[in-house]
Amino acid sequence: MTPRKKYVIVLSAVLVAAAAIFFYAAHVGKNRRFLLLFSGAGMKVPVSEINENFTDSTGIPIDVHFDGSATIRQYIETYGDADLFLSGDRENIELLEKKGLVREKMFVAWHVAAILVPAGNVKNIRGLDDMAKKGVRLVMSNPRQASLGALVREVLLRHPNGKAILANVVAYGSSTEDDLRLFRELYAQGRADAMIEWDVMVHVPEGKGLIAIPFEAEHAVRDPLILALLTTSRDPGTAKRFYDHFKREGLHVFSTHGYVVEAGK
Repeated sequence: MTPRKKYVIVLSAVLVAAAAIFFYAAHVGKNRRFLLLFSGAGMKVPVSEINENFTDSTGIPIDVHFDGSATIRQYIETYGDADLFLSGDRENIELLEKKGLVREKMFVAWHVAAILVPAGNVKNIRGLDDMAKKGVRLVMSNPRQASLGALVREVLLRHPNGKAILANVVAYGSSTEDDLRLFRELYAQGRADAMIEWDVMVHVPEGKGLIAIPFEAEHAVRDPLILALLTTSRDPGTAKRFYDHFKREGLHVFSTHGYVVEAGK
Protein backbone atom coordinates (compact mmCIF):
# COMPACT_ATOMS: atom_id res chain seq x y z
CA MET A 1 0.00 0.00 0.00
CA THR A 2 1.41 3.38 -0.97
CA PRO A 3 1.86 6.23 1.58
CA ARG A 4 -0.79 8.21 -0.30
CA LYS A 5 -3.33 5.40 0.09
CA LYS A 6 -2.49 5.12 3.78
CA TYR A 7 -3.04 8.84 4.15
CA VAL A 8 -6.45 8.64 2.43
CA ILE A 9 -7.54 5.68 4.60
CA VAL A 10 -6.47 7.42 7.80
CA LEU A 11 -8.12 10.69 6.76
CA SER A 12 -11.39 8.95 5.87
CA ALA A 13 -11.49 7.13 9.21
CA VAL A 14 -10.86 10.38 11.06
CA LEU A 15 -13.60 12.22 9.21
CA VAL A 16 -16.08 9.47 10.11
CA ALA A 17 -15.01 9.63 13.78
CA ALA A 18 -15.26 13.42 13.84
CA ALA A 19 -18.72 13.29 12.32
CA ALA A 20 -19.83 10.85 15.02
CA ILE A 21 -18.54 13.16 17.76
CA PHE A 22 -20.25 16.16 16.18
CA PHE A 23 -23.55 14.28 15.88
CA TYR A 24 -23.41 13.19 19.52
CA ALA A 25 -22.50 16.58 20.90
CA ALA A 26 -25.02 18.40 18.72
CA HIS A 27 -27.83 16.20 19.98
CA VAL A 28 -27.23 16.00 23.72
CA GLY A 29 -30.23 17.28 25.61
CA LYS A 30 -30.54 20.97 26.28
CA ASN A 31 -31.02 20.21 29.95
CA ARG A 32 -27.81 18.21 30.35
CA ARG A 33 -26.47 18.11 33.91
CA PHE A 34 -22.77 17.93 33.18
CA LEU A 35 -20.02 20.10 31.76
CA LEU A 36 -18.87 19.48 28.20
CA LEU A 37 -15.12 19.83 27.83
CA PHE A 38 -13.23 19.40 24.57
CA SER A 39 -9.51 18.76 24.76
CA GLY A 40 -6.65 18.15 22.40
CA ALA A 41 -5.90 14.42 22.39
CA GLY A 42 -2.34 14.82 23.62
CA MET A 43 -3.45 15.95 27.09
CA LYS A 44 -5.63 12.93 27.89
CA VAL A 45 -3.71 11.72 30.96
CA PRO A 46 -3.50 14.97 32.97
CA VAL A 47 -6.95 16.15 31.86
CA SER A 48 -8.57 12.88 32.95
CA GLU A 49 -6.92 13.22 36.36
CA ILE A 50 -8.06 16.84 36.74
CA ASN A 51 -11.62 15.94 35.72
CA GLU A 52 -11.75 13.06 38.19
CA ASN A 53 -10.49 15.28 41.02
CA PHE A 54 -13.10 17.94 40.23
CA THR A 55 -15.96 15.44 40.09
CA ASP A 56 -14.84 13.77 43.32
CA SER A 57 -14.81 17.11 45.16
CA THR A 58 -17.97 18.65 43.67
CA GLY A 59 -20.12 15.79 42.40
CA ILE A 60 -20.31 17.52 39.02
CA PRO A 61 -19.53 15.16 36.12
CA ILE A 62 -17.36 16.24 33.19
CA ASP A 63 -18.11 14.84 29.75
CA VAL A 64 -14.80 15.17 27.89
CA HIS A 65 -14.02 14.50 24.23
CA PHE A 66 -10.45 14.25 22.97
CA ASP A 67 -9.49 14.99 19.37
CA GLY A 68 -7.19 17.14 17.28
CA SER A 69 -7.44 20.80 18.28
CA ALA A 70 -8.32 21.99 14.77
CA THR A 71 -11.14 19.44 14.52
CA ILE A 72 -12.53 20.56 17.89
CA ARG A 73 -12.33 24.24 16.97
CA GLN A 74 -14.29 23.57 13.77
CA TYR A 75 -16.96 21.77 15.78
CA ILE A 76 -17.31 24.66 18.24
CA GLU A 77 -17.59 27.13 15.35
CA THR A 78 -20.27 24.99 13.69
CA TYR A 79 -22.35 23.73 16.62
CA GLY A 80 -21.40 25.91 19.57
CA ASP A 81 -22.33 23.32 22.18
CA ALA A 82 -19.37 23.30 24.57
CA ASP A 83 -18.43 24.77 27.94
CA LEU A 84 -14.64 24.69 27.80
CA PHE A 85 -11.90 23.97 25.28
CA LEU A 86 -8.32 22.98 26.10
CA SER A 87 -6.35 23.55 22.92
CA GLY A 88 -2.94 22.17 22.10
CA ASP A 89 -2.00 25.46 20.48
CA ARG A 90 -2.63 29.20 20.56
CA GLU A 91 -3.95 29.61 17.01
CA ASN A 92 -7.22 27.72 17.43
CA ILE A 93 -8.10 29.75 20.53
CA GLU A 94 -7.31 32.99 18.68
CA LEU A 95 -9.62 31.98 15.83
CA LEU A 96 -12.45 31.39 18.31
CA GLU A 97 -11.70 34.71 20.02
CA LYS A 98 -12.16 36.56 16.73
CA LYS A 99 -15.66 35.10 16.54
CA GLY A 100 -16.49 36.14 20.10
CA LEU A 101 -16.61 32.57 21.42
CA VAL A 102 -14.04 32.93 24.22
CA ARG A 103 -15.11 34.48 27.53
CA GLU A 104 -11.81 33.93 29.36
CA LYS A 105 -8.58 32.05 28.72
CA MET A 106 -5.43 31.01 30.54
CA PHE A 107 -2.00 29.58 29.83
CA VAL A 108 -1.63 25.99 31.04
CA ALA A 109 1.74 24.63 29.90
CA TRP A 110 4.13 24.34 26.97
CA HIS A 111 3.91 21.76 24.23
CA VAL A 112 7.38 21.04 22.80
CA ALA A 113 7.84 18.97 19.65
CA ALA A 114 10.49 16.26 19.52
CA ILE A 115 11.56 13.20 17.58
CA LEU A 116 10.37 10.07 19.36
CA VAL A 117 12.14 6.77 18.75
CA PRO A 118 12.21 3.37 20.45
CA ALA A 119 14.97 3.07 23.03
CA GLY A 120 17.18 1.06 20.66
CA ASN A 121 17.17 3.87 18.07
CA VAL A 122 18.51 1.49 15.40
CA LYS A 123 18.67 4.25 12.76
CA ASN A 124 20.85 6.34 15.10
CA ILE A 125 18.62 9.40 14.75
CA ARG A 126 20.12 12.40 16.58
CA GLY A 127 18.28 15.33 15.02
CA LEU A 128 16.22 16.58 12.09
CA ASP A 129 18.98 16.08 9.51
CA ASP A 130 18.97 12.36 10.25
CA MET A 131 15.23 12.28 9.48
CA ALA A 132 16.01 13.26 5.89
CA LYS A 133 18.21 10.24 5.22
CA LYS A 134 17.12 7.66 2.67
CA GLY A 135 15.35 4.74 4.27
CA VAL A 136 14.15 6.56 7.40
CA ARG A 137 10.38 6.17 7.79
CA LEU A 138 8.46 8.74 9.75
CA VAL A 139 5.01 9.15 11.33
CA MET A 140 3.62 12.60 12.14
CA SER A 141 0.35 14.47 12.65
CA ASN A 142 -1.80 15.56 9.75
CA PRO A 143 -1.25 19.34 9.32
CA ARG A 144 -4.93 19.80 8.47
CA GLN A 145 -6.22 18.20 11.66
CA ALA A 146 -3.72 18.64 14.47
CA SER A 147 -1.88 21.72 15.66
CA LEU A 148 1.37 19.78 15.95
CA GLY A 149 1.28 18.76 12.30
CA ALA A 150 0.70 22.33 11.12
CA LEU A 151 3.47 23.76 13.30
CA VAL A 152 6.00 21.10 12.32
CA ARG A 153 5.23 21.43 8.64
CA GLU A 154 5.87 25.19 8.80
CA VAL A 155 9.27 24.58 10.40
CA LEU A 156 10.22 21.80 7.99
CA LEU A 157 9.39 23.92 4.96
CA ARG A 158 12.05 26.37 6.19
CA HIS A 159 14.56 23.64 7.05
CA PRO A 160 17.33 22.96 4.47
CA ASN A 161 16.36 19.27 4.37
CA GLY A 162 12.67 19.79 5.09
CA LYS A 163 11.35 18.50 1.79
CA ALA A 164 13.36 15.29 2.17
CA ILE A 165 12.03 14.85 5.71
CA LEU A 166 8.43 15.28 4.57
CA ALA A 167 9.06 12.82 1.73
CA ASN A 168 9.97 10.22 4.37
CA VAL A 169 6.54 10.42 6.05
CA VAL A 170 4.80 7.06 5.65
CA ALA A 171 1.66 7.82 7.68
CA TYR A 172 -0.23 10.81 9.08
CA GLY A 173 -2.28 10.58 12.26
CA SER A 174 -5.23 12.79 13.12
CA SER A 175 -4.13 13.51 16.69
CA THR A 176 -1.45 12.64 19.22
CA GLU A 177 -3.35 9.55 20.28
CA ASP A 178 -3.67 8.43 16.67
CA ASP A 179 0.00 9.16 15.96
CA LEU A 180 1.09 6.88 18.80
CA ARG A 181 -1.23 4.10 17.68
CA LEU A 182 -0.07 4.32 14.07
CA PHE A 183 3.59 4.36 15.02
CA ARG A 184 3.25 1.35 17.33
CA GLU A 185 1.52 -0.65 14.59
CA LEU A 186 3.94 0.30 11.83
CA TYR A 187 7.04 -0.12 13.99
CA ALA A 188 5.92 -3.63 14.98
CA GLN A 189 5.62 -4.41 11.27
CA GLY A 190 9.08 -3.00 10.53
CA ARG A 191 7.59 -0.13 8.54
CA ALA A 192 8.38 2.94 10.71
CA ASP A 193 11.49 4.15 12.54
CA ALA A 194 10.55 7.43 14.26
CA MET A 195 7.74 9.87 14.85
CA ILE A 196 7.41 13.57 15.50
CA GLU A 197 5.30 14.22 18.59
CA TRP A 198 5.15 16.30 21.75
CA ASP A 199 8.06 15.36 24.01
CA VAL A 200 5.83 14.64 27.03
CA MET A 201 4.29 11.69 25.19
CA VAL A 202 7.16 9.53 26.44
CA HIS A 203 5.49 9.79 29.88
CA VAL A 204 2.09 8.37 28.87
CA PRO A 205 1.35 4.63 28.78
CA GLU A 206 1.18 4.62 24.97
CA GLY A 207 4.65 6.17 24.84
CA LYS A 208 6.31 3.64 27.14
CA GLY A 209 9.74 2.64 25.85
CA LEU A 210 10.14 5.70 23.62
CA ILE A 211 12.80 8.36 24.07
CA ALA A 212 12.56 12.01 23.00
CA ILE A 213 15.24 13.61 20.86
CA PRO A 214 14.93 17.42 20.80
CA PHE A 215 14.90 19.47 17.63
CA GLU A 216 17.95 21.64 17.10
CA ALA A 217 17.49 24.97 18.90
CA GLU A 218 17.16 27.00 15.69
CA HIS A 219 14.28 24.77 14.56
CA ALA A 220 12.54 24.35 17.92
CA VAL A 221 8.75 24.01 17.90
CA ARG A 222 6.75 24.86 20.99
CA ASP A 223 3.27 26.17 21.52
CA PRO A 224 1.23 26.99 24.62
CA LEU A 225 -1.65 24.91 25.83
CA ILE A 226 -4.58 27.26 26.38
CA LEU A 227 -7.77 26.60 28.34
CA ALA A 228 -10.72 28.68 27.14
CA LEU A 229 -13.97 29.32 28.98
CA LEU A 230 -16.46 29.58 26.13
CA THR A 231 -19.33 31.98 25.60
CA THR A 232 -21.35 29.02 24.29
CA SER A 233 -21.54 27.43 27.75
CA ARG A 234 -25.05 26.51 28.86
CA ASP A 235 -24.00 26.69 32.51
CA PRO A 236 -21.52 29.58 32.77
CA GLY A 237 -21.39 29.53 36.56
CA THR A 238 -20.44 25.86 36.81
CA ALA A 239 -18.07 26.16 33.86
CA LYS A 240 -16.29 29.03 35.64
CA ARG A 241 -16.09 26.89 38.75
CA PHE A 242 -14.24 24.19 36.81
CA TYR A 243 -12.06 26.82 35.11
CA ASP A 244 -11.02 28.18 38.53
CA HIS A 245 -10.37 24.64 39.80
CA PHE A 246 -8.11 24.07 36.79
CA LYS A 247 -6.24 27.28 37.56
CA ARG A 248 -5.79 26.31 41.22
CA GLU A 249 -4.94 22.62 40.93
CA GLY A 250 -4.73 21.62 37.29
CA LEU A 251 -1.38 23.25 36.61
CA HIS A 252 0.20 21.15 39.34
CA VAL A 253 -1.20 18.01 37.73
CA PHE A 254 0.32 18.98 34.38
CA SER A 255 3.70 19.59 36.01
CA THR A 256 3.67 16.11 37.58
CA HIS A 257 3.23 14.67 34.09
CA GLY A 258 6.36 16.32 32.71
CA TYR A 259 4.94 19.58 31.34
CA VAL A 260 6.62 22.95 31.80
CA VAL A 261 3.93 25.15 33.37
CA GLU A 262 5.90 28.38 33.81
CA ALA A 263 4.82 30.77 31.05
CA GLY A 264 8.19 32.49 30.80
CA LYS A 265 10.24 29.33 30.25
